[in-house]
Amino acid sequence: MTRASHWSGAVVAVWIAALCPEVRAQSAEAEALFRDGRTLIKTGKLAAGCDKLAASERLESSIGTLLNLGDCREKLGKLASAWAAFRKAEAMARRSGSEDRRQGEAGRRAAALEPRMANLVIDVGHRVDGEVVRRDDEVVDEAGWNTPLPVDPGRYTITAEAPGHQPWQTTVAIEPGTRRRLVEVPGLVPTEPAPVAATSSPWPPPRPELVRRAPSPAPRGTWTALREISATLAVAGAGALGTGIYFGVHAHNLSDQADVRCPGAVCNDPLGLRFNDQAQTSASRANVLYIAGGAALVTASVLWFVGAPGEVAVVPVAARTSAGDQIGLAMAGRF
Repeated sequence: MTRASHWSGAVVAVWIAALCPEVRAQSAEAEALFRDGRTLIKTGKLAAGCDKLAASERLESSIGTLLNLGDCREKLGKLASAWAAFRKAEAMARRSGSEDRRQGEAGRRAAALEPRMANLVIDVGHRVDGEVVRRDDEVVDEAGWNTPLPVDPGRYTITAEAPGHQPWQTTVAIEPGTRRRLVEVPGLVPTEPAPVAATSSPWPPPRPELVRRAPSPAPRGTWTALREISATLAVAGAGALGTGIYFGVHAHNLSDQADVRCPGAVCNDPLGLRFNDQAQTSASRANVLYIAGGAALVTASVLWFVGAPGEVAVVPVAARTSAGDQIGLAMAGRF
């Protein structure tokens, strides 16, 4: 590192310290993590220091912690993460109404990063019903499709899946210095339905004949009519609960994305507002599905026990006597 680089880093560190001398976390855990992070950064352990600051910020968010975190991530080359930290610090300072100096510094640092950040565009040209796109383990909302989204350098796995279709996956590398990377998601290929085995029946059908004695009643199995209904309700209830869990996770992911774009109480970011609205809608759907699925499972349990097989069967009886052919009914079973 040149002497000029040393001076540049020192100036930035002094400027951050001057902006945040009085800022300390309120909780003991967050304060300890903040101090450890600053110490590690001063000794040149940037990655470990950033992790400590990020943990402190998760416990208790503050303008000073965010400014230090943004500065640390910028030094690591994680420009998108640094930009998000500066923007969040700017919003917090604006809400406080008395942090004009730090608000201006956070906004200036974020604006300086924007021309240098990498953007990933996930182009979904041929959409299918129920399609879900993920970047690593994070669901990319439909509002973020075909839109440049800031990302840090690294390798990302892009997947797409939909009911009744074969999943698709690819890996993309974002190198330092990349400004824009396009990933095109092809139309998903439908899965072929399983072949149905053909059944044959004799033709013409056999002629019915009278029997001389009543047949023994066939034993009734476990699957009575009520139990078949019970099984159907159980499958439907489990499906509703599973879908509710999906919408719950989807709502949580959308809420996190909305918080990144709109960390404050007031938001002017259209995409952030849309993320928030979609998170509320997904949460409402999840609640409805939880109730419906639970009710279906309870009803299925009751029907299963009520529909236990009985011990008596009624069967037809036909006989040939001297008076002629006679037909009637008989009851068989244990009483």
